[in-house]
Amino acid sequence: MELHRWDRVPECGKMKRYILLLTHLVVVTVITSSCVSAPPDVTAIGFILSASVNWDDDLEPDGVAFALRPQDADGFMVKAEGNLNAKLWLQPDRFVEKKGELIQEWNGIHVTRRDYSKRDLAARIRLDYADYKPAPGERGILEVILTLPWGKSFTFSESNISLNPPQGMREQLVPGCCP
Repeated sequence: MELHRWDRVPECGKMKRYILLLTHLVVVTVITSSCVSAPPDVTAIGFILSASVNWDDDLEPDGVAFALRPQDADGFMVKAEGNLNAKLWLQPDRFVEKKGELIQEWNGIHVTRRDYSKRDLAARIRLDYADYKPAPGERGILEVILTLPWGKSFTFSESNISLNPPQGMREQLVPGCCP
């Protein structure tokens, strides 16, 4: 009888799976307390951005929404926790990627495993505007820094974001992103 352990067990949690080769193929799940899920080795993060989004009943945009999709070295999506800081600037000329006036800063936003969708493993992040009310036609530049618990950080920047899309248009990055 041979005992083989799978090398890749998604979200280890508290389970190990083994294959016992007898006269029949048998898969056994053994619950153990020694299985500790190590933090994923994140090598890249996909960044999917939306324009300003309205998530309540009024007509004004309420903030910026986007999704993060961390990946390991093999390209598999993983749920990576960390702290997020973001800055939003006006972009005076839509054809020139130059930062204008700083509109708002968000600091110390903790990204947790609960922020990730089970469907596509994307963390959906909503950044509420404090007192900012975008004027029609305004565009912006968003810079986001995600720092993982062990210090590794990823920086993303997106320009030409519509800060106040025409009424009736609701731009979304991923279906189901923003209620």
